[in-house]
Amino acid sequence: MEQIKEMAKQAVSELQTRSSSPPCKADSLAPSTIRRGENGEMSISLYADGLATREEIAFGTAKLRAAFPKMESGFWSVLVERIVANNFSRDRMRQAIEYVLDNFQYKELNVADVIRFDKRIRLYTWNEVYRLMGQFPHPDFESRDIEGVKYWVLKADLLNQNL
Repeated sequence: MEQIKEMAKQAVSELQTRSSSPPCKADSLAPSTIRRGENGEMSISLYADGLATREEIAFGTAKLRAAFPKMESGFWSVLVERIVANNFSRDRMRQAIEYVLDNFQYKELNVADVIRFDKRIRLYTWNEVYRLMGQFPHPDFESRDIEGVKYWVLKADLLNQNL
């Protein structure tokens, strides 16, 4: 644990000296991450807590450095850059790192192995609900206002995610 703390301190100082990375603000909420997939389906990330701070990013990457000591230093710079660019929240980053530590089976880690981790829930428009179910409102859906727009989500998805 002491080794990880020391690595985290070193990573924090590296992050603070990097002028090219945007600042991480502990009090900032992660921006809404409504995304439209290639097939046109909309979804939103379940992580709405604050953005990961520099210290949290450094501590998380230090854990990964300890688990994957053969990775080159350039890899860690790119990983941190992508975590910041993808607006990782505290919880998403923590869970992504824990998932990789618990489940990764290969020799070399890829940036995408961390970045692609996200828990999302499918959003439906009124037209999509009507087209799928043939009636509106439908008892299997619940409405949610997100950024001033009304969407519908499957109640089963909410139960599966404990929302």
